[in-house]
Amino acid sequence: MKGVKTVTIILFFTLFRIAVYSHAAKTTGWFFLSHSQKISKKFKALADVQVRSTNKLIHVETLLLRGDVGYKVNDNSSVAIGYIYKGDWTTKNGKSLDRHENRIYQQYSFGTNIKRTEFTFRFRQEQRFVKDTGDYRFSQRSRLFLSFQLPIIANADFSKGLYSTIQDELFLNTQHKENMNNSFFDQDRALFLSVTGGIKRSIQKLAI
Repeated sequence: MKGVKTVTIILFFTLFRIAVYSHAAKTTGWFFLSHSQKISKKFKALADVQVRSTNKLIHVETLLLRGDVGYKVNDNSSVAIGYIYKGDWTTKNGKSLDRHENRIYQQYSFGTNIKRTEFTFRFRQEQRFVKDTGDYRFSQRSRLFLSFQLPIIANADFSKGLYSTIQDELFLNTQHKENMNNSFFDQDRALFLSVTGGIKRSIQKLAI
């Protein structure tokens, strides 16, 4: 199809983490694959795969699969509907603790430039079906994301150079909080200030 572009990002590396208090080194692996397909002027599809390993790369600890279809409302706004599967396989005191989640979501995104600053707002409503022991538990969660990106030594689209970031994402259990952590406030992913390169910016925008 003429004019259709495909973008694929593949990252694979091993992370070495130092536990400050125990002074024990941990080696974990992370594989990330993202594919974005432009279907038409208004529609596009997105698919992500993330795999994380346990310490010493013994086996898979977390698997994330995501797919969505997005619609461009105008130059600043878009909407999307998608699905996420998240599986966790961990052990505690020799006991296996498995957790499986199927998640459906609806999303609205808005982005604009305020002089040299790029502003992004995203609202996502999630229907979560989580199973660890017993039957699946249902809940709904709202996510509000704000981000300000300012180039330091970078080009206009942040693909090269350095940029600073201030961002925050708030997670709220809006229905059946008793099926999760029994709290209206679920979590807060705050990054008050960071100075990084263009490649990390791409990863942050694809965060699940």
